[in-house]
Amino acid sequence: MFGLGLIPAQDGVVHLLVSIVFDILIIGMLVWMLLSWFMMMMPISPGNRFVRFVDALVSPLTDPIRKRIPSASMGMLNVSYTVAFIFAWWALRVLAFVIIQGLPGGW
Repeated sequence: MFGLGLIPAQDGVVHLLVSIVFDILIIGMLVWMLLSWFMMMMPISPGNRFVRFVDALVSPLTDPIRKRIPSASMGMLNVSYTVAFIFAWWALRVLAFVIIQGLPGGW
């Protein structure tokens, strides 16, 4: 009901805040992955303010994963970005679910 609907939230302010924060991180990671594809196809500068903002938002989540995956490209698709996105998205969903379920109702 609250947030963007990516993570189910129960009634309560803390539930709403947790849901919104994790929704923003998941959407930021999706934008980050799409930007990584577009930067290979179009001349988007990594110094662009929007690109830097998205990178600063999601790099703490994805850099540890990407460092352990060898950088490989399949055409225009960077596999390490995609695998990092999928794993981090899954981990965020599980973590948000555990936090929301652990909070008392009405918070």
